[in-house]
Amino acid sequence: MVKFRSVLSILAGLSFWGAFAPLQWWPMAFLGSSFLFISLLDVPIKIRLFRAFLAGVSFFGPLLHWTGIYVGAFPWLALTFLEASIFALIGILAYQRNFRSSLHFALLFTLLELLRMKAPFGGFGWGRVGFTQISPLHNLYPLLSVTGISLLVSLVGAYLTKRRFRTLVMLTLLIICAPVISNSENSPVKAKLIITAVQGGVDELGLRFNARALSVLRHHAALTQGVPQGSDLIIWPENASDIDPIKDPAAASILWQTIRSAKTPLLIGAVEQGSVGPSNSSLLFSPTGELNSRYIKQDLAPFGEYMPIRPIVEFFNSYAERVIDFQPGDHWVRPKIKDLTFASLICFEVLDDDHVRSGAEGTNFLIAQTNNATFGTSSQAKQQLQITQARAAELNREFAVVSTTGWTAHIGSRGQKLATIPQFQPGTLRMEITGERGETFAGHLRSWMWAVGLSVLLMFSRWRYRR
Repeated sequence: MVKFRSVLSILAGLSFWGAFAPLQWWPMAFLGSSFLFISLLDVPIKIRLFRAFLAGVSFFGPLLHWTGIYVGAFPWLALTFLEASIFALIGILAYQRNFRSSLHFALLFTLLELLRMKAPFGGFGWGRVGFTQISPLHNLYPLLSVTGISLLVSLVGAYLTKRRFRTLVMLTLLIICAPVISNSENSPVKAKLIITAVQGGVDELGLRFNARALSVLRHHAALTQGVPQGSDLIIWPENASDIDPIKDPAAASILWQTIRSAKTPLLIGAVEQGSVGPSNSSLLFSPTGELNSRYIKQDLAPFGEYMPIRPIVEFFNSYAERVIDFQPGDHWVRPKIKDLTFASLICFEVLDDDHVRSGAEGTNFLIAQTNNATFGTSSQAKQQLQITQARAAELNREFAVVSTTGWTAHIGSRGQKLATIPQFQPGTLRMEITGERGETFAGHLRSWMWAVGLSVLLMFSRWRYRR
């Protein structure tokens, strides 16, 4: 039985992983919760912590394998063990096969997801179970948010171990009824916007694509010149211009010729060079070439756009020396096209609940600009698209997603993929965005509210149990 439980903890981690891309089998998240809960039943705390850690490694190992594709195994293993160590804290509580323990398990599981989202180094919320249930539970996202979906999945998964028929009935009814539940109130359609996203591609996948930045810029410019008239906005991905298009004459010339040909507002992802350091920017140009707005990415990716504990990291991995610390922005910019207001989320920024919610305030739709070329043919791009779908559903906002190499997509306000460009295939995607804006209950929830509420409920339930 002891060996079986240890194997079950590994199966738990693999099941959680199966709910994410590339497999995206949503029932696996429930199965992972069940397997993990069973493996922790009626054993001492040391064994619980070990088994939970084992589940974490088998979960984050395959999930985050893309982090080490071009920089070696050290970053991948370090991140895997760090995330698994936080995940292992689910074992600090003792569990029995009853509803109270199932509730304690779900509350702590969700709190640990919030902890991973915020810490350390600003957090890394990749791999939250709440990102996996768009297909069956999309209509619950506006009410429960990503955090609430994680709580629901972990609770139902743990309680399924009771093997009670009514639990299965409850889960079945939940999935059946979810499509008719709606918490958002849609405002009247103000206008419709035609957006064309340009997936220009790169000459070479991996880290070296930056060495051919001018070529990447030319790819996007060439495709843009072929876009038919009629678009209200053309969007380019993050890093479409890794050469400063304001200061560099060659890049500025290419950009000016493109805008003059398109005669359409153009939103581009660019790296700008400042006196302190570079910035990851989203720049909106008018049809006459004027710079209408500049948004600078605020939530920078640790170890990718800046290097925490640099001396230690560089000692273990020489690739860290190549990471130049970017300078973060300090406020949101919400441009307007045809009376429709939007905000741009740049790559990593889709991960943090509070950051996404603050950016979405006052908008009619959202744009996600990203560059996935640095992760090759891995599942990273599809996992990120999965996260963005969950954001669309919980905020009731359409997303225009544009990537250098894919996935470029139009995501509906329920999280559904309306249209995509195949990965690694350069092309353009024309999408019609409506001016409908729905405020959701989930959009008003902040992570501190969840953290306080879940902690109080957990402590109260434990206190009642001990009495």
